[in-house]
Amino acid sequence: MRTPEVDRKILAVSDLARERERLRQEGKTVVQCHGCFDIVHPGHIRYLRFARSLGDILVVTVSSDDVVMKGYERPYIPEDLRLDNLAELGCVDYVALSEDEWAGPVLEAIRPDIYVKGREYESKSDPRFAKEKKIVESYGGRVVLGSGDVIFSSTEIGRRKRNSLDMEQQKIQSFCRINEITPARLKNAISRFSDLRILVLGDAILDHYAHCEGARVASESPIVSVKPVSEEWFVGGAGLIARQAAALGAKATFVTCSAEDRDLDRIRSTLATFDVELHNLAVPGRGTYNKTRFIVGGKKVFKVDRGNPAPIPIETTTELIGLLGELLETHDGLIVTDFGYGLFGPTLSQAIPEIAGKAGKPYFADVSTNGQANILKFRRPQLATPTEDELRFAMADAESGISNLASRYYAASQARGLIVTMGPRGSLAFEPPAKPGQRLRTHYLPALEINEVDAVGAGDVFLTGVSLSQLAGEPVPIGMYIGSSMAAISASVLGNEGAPLPEVYDFFERRLELAGE
Repeated sequence: MRTPEVDRKILAVSDLARERERLRQEGKTVVQCHGCFDIVHPGHIRYLRFARSLGDILVVTVSSDDVVMKGYERPYIPEDLRLDNLAELGCVDYVALSEDEWAGPVLEAIRPDIYVKGREYESKSDPRFAKEKKIVESYGGRVVLGSGDVIFSSTEIGRRKRNSLDMEQQKIQSFCRINEITPARLKNAISRFSDLRILVLGDAILDHYAHCEGARVASESPIVSVKPVSEEWFVGGAGLIARQAAALGAKATFVTCSAEDRDLDRIRSTLATFDVELHNLAVPGRGTYNKTRFIVGGKKVFKVDRGNPAPIPIETTTELIGLLGELLETHDGLIVTDFGYGLFGPTLSQAIPEIAGKAGKPYFADVSTNGQANILKFRRPQLATPTEDELRFAMADAESGISNLASRYYAASQARGLIVTMGPRGSLAFEPPAKPGQRLRTHYLPALEINEVDAVGAGDVFLTGVSLSQLAGEPVPIGMYIGSSMAAISASVLGNEGAPLPEVYDFFERRLELAGE
């Protein structure tokens, strides 16, 4: 949470320009620094202290996520947190976010008396800096190069530390400290899941793992030859979400449209052991989706998908809409997950927000990365949890920063919440601004499991955790941590078992960032 003092320091560029005029009339000398300020290190502190010593007021303008171009995964810290970090420093008087790709426009707006750049610019032939210098000198300002005795580079630090567990752990600890996350609070949240009834809609998927001996080239042609020795079956997709919710104590109902076949029988049997109620509107010829992975020595060698992606008949869609409306009256919320197999046609997709709205219940949405499912088909969800690739696909934009995509997604979908999952990089939540005209609020949590074994189902259990947490009245960061913990447990073993409740509690007790609480 920002303190009032930090809030006071963070201004829009237009507001800062007006404040600068007031300071000019008071005869104050205004000093400005500009940059990314990704990982604030001792070199930055010395640089900013040096700049502050040159005048009465220090203004720092920060490049937005969308215009920072320093390579993959830059900026490492989201723009809101970069602003917060700088505003916390006593030597900094004001901070503003710049949406421009260079400092020129913001220098023209602020017109500082002194513009300070690092001493490394003495030997740099940067044409943008030459233009910046010309702008400052054009109105009588001056440019000073200096950064103290020691020069650091956050780009180099980030490169060296990219895979550092220490850096990741510090970020996780900061997330938990800021959001007051403790084992007791997490367990208290999960204990309330038993009061919830959750409805889940999606395709029936069976994950089949065939453990094999050998992986050699067959004699008749250059193909892989394996010999299955054992098999395992797991409920996947939307069925896994229902099962995971039940494993955490909630009452779960799973609704799907599939042919009545042997694979669906396996799913029904497994879900019954968790007391999950299954409603299948049978569609002959629309077989249950079976994803068989062949495993040799604990490694996946290849995968075979079986199933008939096809839209469901109009009459089945009508029946399904009626069933959802009836069931949602006795449930606390709805989770929908679209794997792009044809279940969520336009009629059903458009009906879901209407059904949820009529029942006065929130719904949560996710899709699968396959180029067929678009998260934008689900309007006004309580929360959407696409991957970064899924969000880019929906917005038809492979270039813009995630913050820009999130803002546009909110405008297009009228969603109430968005968490972008980024696999081994963790998850990034965007919440609507507290006041109109403000920027989206962000929460970044690195992945809690670095040594991933099998990511199948990790996104589904993450969605389950964050959805149940919100239904239990918990804030977004609590749901992120619970969902990330479950995803870490799921991804740490081969198979698609989800995250059993005892293992979730054990996980909390083992985490360094929660130790001593």
